[in-house]
Amino acid sequence: MATLERTELGDVTVVKLRGSLTMEGLEAIEPMFQQLTKRPGCHTLIDLTEVEMVTTPALSMFLAAANSAKQTGGRLIFTESTPPVRDILKRLRLHSVLHTVAGYETALAEARKK
Repeated sequence: MATLERTELGDVTVVKLRGSLTMEGLEAIEPMFQQLTKRPGCHTLIDLTEVEMVTTPALSMFLAAANSAKQTGGRLIFTESTPPVRDILKRLRLHSVLHTVAGYETALAEARKK
């Protein structure tokens, strides 16, 4: 099961994801995730520190959100993730597409940049 928690920190929306981001897990969170990340010009921090596993649908969701942010002048920053998730991102070379920053505070500072 996956969960999504939203927190507003000034001009940055923090989206904390937890659990396994499988097709079943995404059913509950994907509509809210898309709503939060597809707002024009939004600055969003995606906190992956408690995500246990990602599958292709979750990676597709991340890529679509990153493309949307880029096209609308927003910023989408991902925190460093757990070793299994980090391994998948590295193997697929998604760190070159998804702006990933080590450390929550550093990622938050990066998301705040204009």
